[in-house]
Amino acid sequence: MFSRRTFLKNCISAATILGASGTLSQFRTGLAAEGISIPVLCYHRVGDTQGHLTVTPDKFETDLCRLRDEGYETISLETFRQYRLDPESPVPDKPILLTFDDGYLDNYLNAYLLLRKYGMTAAFFVITSLVGTPDRLSVGHIREMAAGGMSIGSHTVSHRELGEMSVEEAANEMSLSRLYLEGVVQQPIRYIAYPKGSFNESTAHVANEAAYWGGFSVMNGTCSRGTNPYILRRIPIFSFDGDVIRTMNKRRYG
Repeated sequence: MFSRRTFLKNCISAATILGASGTLSQFRTGLAAEGISIPVLCYHRVGDTQGHLTVTPDKFETDLCRLRDEGYETISLETFRQYRLDPESPVPDKPILLTFDDGYLDNYLNAYLLLRKYGMTAAFFVITSLVGTPDRLSVGHIREMAAGGMSIGSHTVSHRELGEMSVEEAANEMSLSRLYLEGVVQQPIRYIAYPKGSFNESTAHVANEAAYWGGFSVMNGTCSRGTNPYILRRIPIFSFDGDVIRTMNKRRYG
């Protein structure tokens, strides 16, 4: 787990890179992008542990009910990708992508159970070196969740900050985690969530070379077809947040 200070620091660093880099700033980043603006929520834990990254099961269930009552329908990573590539690709009137970082065991015990209860889906980004360790998802959990309609993505091998690595180190973290998860679920792994939201000017190129179709940051905002696929924005949900709709509306504009 990382601190709120680290989380906010990396959000600011990412914004600085976007503003200063000619390579990254050539892409539009969601504020004026074409088509439907898709909110992507970023959760971490659903349980009773302490910390700003944990929401209780009751709170998560309340969030799901609020989203449903407001007309939102969850989509998979594949539906998200298809829409961004093809304007004719069908999506719900109010699509939303739910994501979970880190691969904690409570994602299976609590979040997955509630998602199935409400007929919803989410994407789970897994730290591969921690699979099967205490309080983390096992291979069996990941396979069951994938078979149950959940999307699986990479959160690298070691959860180190990609923005602080050499190109070679980042390439290994991305490629090895993808290959491991593909062996687990027997399907392509095409999306990565950057650990702690950290990336630098080379990350997009490295992710592309590592066969990813997109990478998720922790920068506030939503995603449309014009969004840089390797700097996809999300809306973090913390333990201290109130109503999920108000939180989403507050953070959706970056």
